[in-house]
Amino acid sequence: MKALVIGYGSIGRRHVANLCAVETIKNVIIYSRHITGREGQKHEKIEFADSIGRVQADFAVVCNETHNHLPVAMELASRGMPLFIEKPLSDSLDGTSSLHAIVKKQSLPLFIGYNLRFLGAINFVKEQVAGGIIGKPYFASINAGQYLPAWRPGNDYRACYSARKSLGGGVALDLSHEIDYMRYIFGEPYNWTLVKTKVSDLEIDCEDLFEGIYTYPAGFTCSVHLDYLQQQKQRSLRVVGSSGAICCNLVKKTISIDTGKNQRLITDEKLFDIDNTYKDEMDHFINIVSAHKNPCITIDDGIKALQLIEEMNVQK
Repeated sequence: MKALVIGYGSIGRRHVANLCAVETIKNVIIYSRHITGREGQKHEKIEFADSIGRVQADFAVVCNETHNHLPVAMELASRGMPLFIEKPLSDSLDGTSSLHAIVKKQSLPLFIGYNLRFLGAINFVKEQVAGGIIGKPYFASINAGQYLPAWRPGNDYRACYSARKSLGGGVALDLSHEIDYMRYIFGEPYNWTLVKTKVSDLEIDCEDLFEGIYTYPAGFTCSVHLDYLQQQKQRSLRVVGSSGAICCNLVKKTISIDTGKNQRLITDEKLFDIDNTYKDEMDHFINIVSAHKNPCITIDDGIKALQLIEEMNVQK
């Protein structure tokens, strides 16, 4: 198989390395406007293209700047090319319905790269909650944040896409993984209220703080806090139910379960292997392209994640 990769930033380089390690991938064609990428990664499978117009490939991995996801995806989907689109699907809902129509009309596999769905810890929590270990879920809280200038050591945070709204920046899009795994674990909320604001002195033109309150049937509520502000990186999920609570800390790599009578602490490193999730999601995508099947994370999931960070008070 031949793969086309659009974009050669940190996530593009990761995907290229993983693709080169797959035996069935014979060629990886990279298109990037940043010519320095040609010097970055050398492998016998890799070649560079000056444009995507004439490239023939079995599928494409779209991991350029977020605001450019949709134009590239539209062009390639119109040519009938299966797509792996790095999260989020786009920087807004505008135009996503047109891509959705093309994908559905051509029955194209389109996968959104929400890799945390492949993380053992997230799947463990999902299984435990569904299995009733904490009884009836009452509420949940998701917290993710890190000081933006510390995200990418050696790089000026003001020059990265995260700092610029026009490039798809803002903490809600950047950390939309949390919105996706909320849906993955708990299903679809029927109503939500959002706050997106800039509260710090960071030199950015987009929000550095996001708060979402999502209401589910039977009164279950999930709050989602995202920020660019916390000096100590935070990434956690806590679910409280009628029989106890479960807390998953992705930074400390722990899962605690408290049912009142019993307390349990899980520290299995394999459950927190983030690096492996990128390999697993790519393997999944390659397999569904080969088998002509639908991926586990579709364009509908990508659109829904955008709705949950863009629209307010949507009653269904």
